[in-house]
Amino acid sequence: MSIALPWSDFKSYCDTVGPGRERLPRPPQCVFCEHARVWFNGWRRVLPTLIIDEQAHRPTDWIWLQRVRCARAECRQSWTLRPPWLYPYRSLEPDVAEQAALTYLLDPQARYISVARAVGCAWVTVWRWVGWIAALVSPAILMAQAARLGAGSGADPARLPRTIPAAARARSPRRARVVQQAASVLIALTMLQRAQPEPSADPSPLRGWLVAEFLAFRRLAAVTRSGFSPPLNISP
Repeated sequence: MSIALPWSDFKSYCDTVGPGRERLPRPPQCVFCEHARVWFNGWRRVLPTLIIDEQAHRPTDWIWLQRVRCARAECRQSWTLRPPWLYPYRSLEPDVAEQAALTYLLDPQARYISVARAVGCAWVTVWRWVGWIAALVSPAILMAQAARLGAGSGADPARLPRTIPAAARARSPRRARVVQQAASVLIALTMLQRAQPEPSADPSPLRGWLVAEFLAFRRLAAVTRSGFSPPLNISP
């Protein structure tokens, strides 16, 4: 069982949630043992970079996140309540990686250095994001998930790009395959999001999918390795 927090406006959250201000709703039960009593357990703070109004934005003040703990003596697990626009263990959030990768992959004029300058990171970070996205999940799996949601989902494999501008800039056939795969993953994620009976309010299909996987299976997708890490015993 997972606690799916409602979508919250970024500025409203930052202005109202924190020590001495509002708390997020107390979870009705523990996400680990389903015990019906959960305590508030202090705060943690983060300073992420997100996409706001289509621009990379790092807030000047820390964002406060509420910690909670199971009251059952045999469990006592603790975890962090996050607004849905934050993903664990990230300073540069998935929506930043998504926008940077899409710009590099689909814009004929884009280069790693120019994209990195726009989002405020090193060029090698953009290079790494592209490879990470390519290895994250098969586009065929995403398309199959979208197709199962109904015939009118619009999940047509023919809509995946056969060639993209970044492939022509690749310095090796292997890298050309990587950038092509990354573009297909991101486009397939968009199709899957649009196929949902109740589409996510998150404008980032990549982040929305990663958060859903984390809430459902407690799995994290680290940029430093392919695919997902094993399920977590304790949410960070």
